[in-house]
Amino acid sequence: MIKSIKLKNCATYPSVGVSIENCQKINFFYGPNGSGKSTISNFLRNPTDSQYSECEIKWENDIVADVVVYNREFRVKNLKENIAGVFTLGQATIEDIQALEKMKEQRTKKNEDYTTRDNTLKKKWQEESEYKASFRDTVWERILKPNEADFQEAFSGFRNNKERFRDEVLRRYASSRTSCEARDSLLLRAKTLFAQKPEKCAIILFSIDDTVERLAEIETSTIWSKVIVGNKDLPIGRLIDVLDNADWVNQGRKHLREGGICPFCQQPTITGELKQQLDAFFSGEYEQDVNQIKQFISQYSVYTDELLRRINTLRTSLGAYPAAGIDTNKLNGLIDLLNGYFSKNKAEMLIKEKEPGRIISLTETAVTISSITQLVIDGNAAITKHNKMVDNYTSEKNALVADIWAFLMDENEALIAGYLNDIETFTKAKKGIQKGIDICKQQLDELDEKIVDAGKNITSVQPTVDEINRSLKSYGFTNFQIAPSPVQPNAYQIQRMDGSLATNTLSEGEETFISFLYFLQFAKGSVDVSKISNRKVLVLDDPICSLDSTVLYIVSSMVKGLIKDVREGNSDVEQIFILTHNVFFHKETAFIDRRTEVCNDIHFWIISKDNNISFIRAYERNNPIKTSYELLWEELKSNTNASLITTQNIMRRILENYFSILGKTKDDAIVDSFSTIEEKMICRSLLSWINDGSHTIPDDLYIDSYTDSIDRYKQIFKAVFIKMGHESHYKMMMGVT
Repeated sequence: MIKSIKLKNCATYPSVGVSIENCQKINFFYGPNGSGKSTISNFLRNPTDSQYSECEIKWENDIVADVVVYNREFRVKNLKENIAGVFTLGQATIEDIQALEKMKEQRTKKNEDYTTRDNTLKKKWQEESEYKASFRDTVWERILKPNEADFQEAFSGFRNNKERFRDEVLRRYASSRTSCEARDSLLLRAKTLFAQKPEKCAIILFSIDDTVERLAEIETSTIWSKVIVGNKDLPIGRLIDVLDNADWVNQGRKHLREGGICPFCQQPTITGELKQQLDAFFSGEYEQDVNQIKQFISQYSVYTDELLRRINTLRTSLGAYPAAGIDTNKLNGLIDLLNGYFSKNKAEMLIKEKEPGRIISLTETAVTISSITQLVIDGNAAITKHNKMVDNYTSEKNALVADIWAFLMDENEALIAGYLNDIETFTKAKKGIQKGIDICKQQLDELDEKIVDAGKNITSVQPTVDEINRSLKSYGFTNFQIAPSPVQPNAYQIQRMDGSLATNTLSEGEETFISFLYFLQFAKGSVDVSKISNRKVLVLDDPICSLDSTVLYIVSSMVKGLIKDVREGNSDVEQIFILTHNVFFHKETAFIDRRTEVCNDIHFWIISKDNNISFIRAYERNNPIKTSYELLWEELKSNTNASLITTQNIMRRILENYFSILGKTKDDAIVDSFSTIEEKMICRSLLSWINDGSHTIPDDLYIDSYTDSIDRYKQIFKAVFIKMGHESHYKMMMGVT
């Protein structure tokens, strides 16, 4: 069954499109000639025509039925010398017919089963689609957004499309490996590779091995722990040793003057022999050791100054080696520590120089210097890695992107793995449902084949001949009949009673009636015997054209019977579209029963055309056509864009029916009710239509199309009712409260 129809950019339907939604089993469309009814029937008859390329039909559950259209083209196409026979059920046994009906019932139930399974599959697809959309948003917020600033280049091509990013996450996860990179390492590489293309960096030249070696020799010399004393074998040596004041005596010896004056007591107590003993005591090994200390002190000062100079030069030049990544805070701390060690050692050395007999301990600086050297070694390793990366920029950049993705996949492994497990569950469920659908479809195909085979055995074109002839005779068409064609099997001819062909001598009314009877047989069968039991959608486009009033009621009765069968499910027809411009036909066929005002399976529409553009208004279960008189008022009230001629014609027919026919009021009385000449002239122009071959409303079956409106005529029209004392009737019909 058709659920909706969209008409766009065809005939008089606009480029924005007009939609017919919520179609039911029975669908009535009322509209004047030229409003766009035939466009609907032609589209339904041949939806693949290029002129309907932007139009659309939506079928319930996507199950397409055969569409059979009755319109002017149907009459022209089928009223020819040999009319194709319609196969319907022939004189089969009750058992054969019951068996066929049972198979149809089975097919209906199997169709329902198929539809249920198909809807379940669609729901499962929808659930999966919504779950994928949720996961898409989740990975966007949890993976891309927190890492976009740091690893922007790795997301190139995916940062403006959530769908592509989600698909890339799944692709990377499927091919990812365990990441061995830390985030800080990735950030450092990204800072280099994701900036402008990097340049090579020079290696840091920092050679201090010779100086460090000499400093180590001085700091580890045994002389600092040696007690330096003079010759103990001399008489005075024993005294100095006992007093343990060799350093004091040695300092005083420097102040000996001529004349043997003692520097301590200032008396001439220094004899030549004593002076000789003092010189002998402090000569030899003592003098050598003291000189060694002095030399070490001098060398240590030179070496430390040189080493600090080189280290400070390194510190100030680190800006030229950005790829080294040396921690300047750590370097500064080591330099400050080294300065402290050097100062302390120098102070200890000076003490040893003054007091050679004292034991001192120097701080070894090799470890601290080695730590500084290691910073340079590590920096040069980073520079080497950087330079290698520059030499292989493209491959290194790609490797970095791969490492970033691997890191992120590891970081979000639980999220992605859970999603893939859920998708696998969806896939298994869909496969299971699809398998059931395939089996159901196979069973449906088998049933269709059985129904076709059964139909071939019990179908015939003769029942169609008999049915049409009975209808012709019953309704007074006795001067022609339908007879099997003598020259073509399974075909008819329209023959006069003398056997001559009547195809070219039928009146327009006779052609319309017999073609409609022929069409009704399509509701029961098909010209293709294999399609006799197919589900059908019937479209009736003005089936009462050129019929007199008696036959109009007959056709209306036939259509009502067809509608009843469709609503009760007693027909292979599952849906009907009825399009007409005739008020009486619409009223007759739309009248259901006296107990029901509205029906859920019957909907109504009105088609109109303004400025050569067709529009469709939906009224759903409420029939908008009550009487012809009400329809005229409805057109006047709802259509604000009608042309001058159309507006005058509608008003004329209302005034003619209400005042002239029912009220027996003369035109002059209506004109004289106005006071000004201008108003009388406009009123007379309105009434002048009455004198131009006018006819009464009950005989009128047509409504003109719409274009523009003239407010002045509407004002005079309203004034007629006011002047004539019928303002309340005007308000009632116009819906004025």
